[in-house]
Amino acid sequence: RGERTVLVLVRMSKITPLLNKHDKRTIGIAKAAWKLEDALNDRLVDSYPSDLNARDLHFQCAQANKEYSNALLAMIFLTIVETPAWCDNTSNFFSYMDPDKRCTIPGVSQDEILLSNLPYIAPGWGIVVEVVLVFIIARKLLLERKLQIRYFDKLSIEYNNLSVISFGLFCCVLELLDCGIFVIVRPRFRFAFLARTGYLLLLPAVRRLAHCISAVIGEFLSIAAFYAGTIVFFAWIAVVMFDDMEGLVNGEPVNKGFDSFRTTLNTMFIAGSTDEFVECFLPTYTAHRASGLLWLVFLIIVQVLLLNLVLDTLVAAYTRYAEATEESNSKEAVEGIKEAFKTVSEASNEGDGMTRDTFLEFVRELSKSPAMRKIPEQNAEIVFRAVDKDGSGAIDWLEFFNICGVIQYDFWTTKEDSLVKEHLPALWNSAPFGTLKDYVRTGSFDTFMNWVLMVNLVLVICESVYDLNDWPETTAMENLELSFSLVYVTEVGIKLCVWDFWFYWSLRSNQFDFITTWMLLASSVLDELVSANGATNAKRYMNILRLLRLLRVLKQLKGVKKVQMMVETIINIVCASKNIMTLLGVVTFFFSTLSVQLWGGMLYKSNPRLEETEYSEKGLFVLNFNDFGTAFGVWVVSLLCEYVPVFPDVISKTSNIPGSWLVFLLFYIGGVSIVFELVKAFTIEAFLELHKKWGHPEEEFETLKDIEKCFAESGLHLHSRVVGDMGVHEKIMKALEELEEKCAEEGHGHHGHGNGHGHGREHG
Repeated sequence: RGERTVLVLVRMSKITPLLNKHDKRTIGIAKAAWKLEDALNDRLVDSYPSDLNARDLHFQCAQANKEYSNALLAMIFLTIVETPAWCDNTSNFFSYMDPDKRCTIPGVSQDEILLSNLPYIAPGWGIVVEVVLVFIIARKLLLERKLQIRYFDKLSIEYNNLSVISFGLFCCVLELLDCGIFVIVRPRFRFAFLARTGYLLLLPAVRRLAHCISAVIGEFLSIAAFYAGTIVFFAWIAVVMFDDMEGLVNGEPVNKGFDSFRTTLNTMFIAGSTDEFVECFLPTYTAHRASGLLWLVFLIIVQVLLLNLVLDTLVAAYTRYAEATEESNSKEAVEGIKEAFKTVSEASNEGDGMTRDTFLEFVRELSKSPAMRKIPEQNAEIVFRAVDKDGSGAIDWLEFFNICGVIQYDFWTTKEDSLVKEHLPALWNSAPFGTLKDYVRTGSFDTFMNWVLMVNLVLVICESVYDLNDWPETTAMENLELSFSLVYVTEVGIKLCVWDFWFYWSLRSNQFDFITTWMLLASSVLDELVSANGATNAKRYMNILRLLRLLRVLKQLKGVKKVQMMVETIINIVCASKNIMTLLGVVTFFFSTLSVQLWGGMLYKSNPRLEETEYSEKGLFVLNFNDFGTAFGVWVVSLLCEYVPVFPDVISKTSNIPGSWLVFLLFYIGGVSIVFELVKAFTIEAFLELHKKWGHPEEEFETLKDIEKCFAESGLHLHSRVVGDMGVHEKIMKALEELEEKCAEEGHGHHGHGNGHGHGREHG
């Protein structure tokens, strides 16, 4: 009986939360850190397990998620360089073989088989790498499944979607089975591309945008149905008018493309969806001018109205979805941060405030997660001092919210003055050197160097004219090139005589100047050495390095206000469009890999099925599906041109798979009409949002200025820069603004707390 009691107690200890092993304060701070981490990542969870083992398992999941992201990148790279299934995957299974020798077609000259010129990994090693990557992906999914089942199912909370995890595991099993079949049978078709696309579909950005597409698909389908109905209606009119018409125009039948309802439908679709309507309607319009009225009405309805209406509909629907999502995310972020502060307060028994020691302990716990950027304790001290303006040593919940606003900042300190001040005080305090210091610090020296750059630009233009006309350069021009390089070195040296190196290095523009200066000097010196030795091939590469001077000249355009705003707008749009571009990349990846499996090795010059095709007449043989690189080029062309009828036409004549040309129609509907139009909609919406800020001064974290003054008094300069995910930073800033406005309306506004809107700017 005694042994049974001990056994029961042991079993109970394994399932009881670790409240006996860890004090309430530690568990509370761990929960609060977890809540804040999820709030910053658009996840609001009502409750968290008290078992700290769950937190440790979460750390494992976060680290596995990083490895998962790297594995996906490696899997994409493997897809690009792996040997296509239609090529020889039997010979040299574990050794490299030239692609031109591995991918051959009996009886066909190798010059006709156009590949991407990328090296292919040996099939055996490709399988080994593929299996390793699949296990990395499966490990991440299994850890998330374990976290959900072991801890969150008990709380009736869906922290990780088990259906999504099961789909991912199914993809892993599918790819492993495909690898096994490939090793044994070596088929000419593989299903691995389905699994790889499935992994990419599991990305949070792709899944979120899938919800966006589902939200706008209803309105899109209504326009698409009307568009399809218009095509069918005009196709019926056209086939009735022209199907039995006889005669030739420029050696072609008058009713070319209108001899049956099927061909007429295809012609009207091409005319309504692409810019090839002139070629489609030219024979009938040449023979019967009155038909131009019919085509005019058709083009106005379809090309002018309906196609633009699709974009307008998607823009409006996406804008509504984005606004609703942003509002929801902001509310969840506010709620999550408030809950995190409340949890810490309850755990530390410090009432409505949070002391410095508790805050530092909270930051240390938050930094443990691999999903969060590490926050050095020194940075945490700086932020705490910046927010705690009254010096009470404690912060309230609104001040804690301000801290979350700058939690994405990185801080560091440097000396402003150079080593000359310390080691050569007489020179430092002299009047001429004082003039030089003022010249550098006020920006007058930069203005002078800008004029030097303009003179250098004139030299570059003159050298280009001499080079294009094969004129021999004068000795003076060659010496001037080296002279300008030495002038730029002198510029760096003068600035480093005034500023400390790390103070100088804190600005990205100075880093650019420093690197390009020494590269220019190296290219000039090498150019002199090459000229002396008469090596013409090496000299050509030196000419490429000379283009670095143009980068320095272009950098000076940053002083133009309009250029600044446009460059910042483009950068912000590119950064913000990461998610939508990821979705577009996934779509293109899927169709590229699918097409290699379906049509690899079919399009070559001597293929008799290509005779009298537009593909052959235009010499488009390099746009084929022989490997991922060439197939990717085809889909990029199809994406930008919206629909290229040449490709489905040639596939319908060469492929042995009936109806496989419909893949192009699916790409047009899903990739072009929905995803690519969403990219346009997103770009328009993002530009309009950023354009509102043009001409308005950029707000900064005002309370940091007091800290900067404190460091300045001790001879140090404080620098700050937003790092990490700018989207998270922007979201917190917006939520903070709304919260402060709400507090002000309720009469509970805080005073003296500036919010942070650094937007990646460097302060210093």
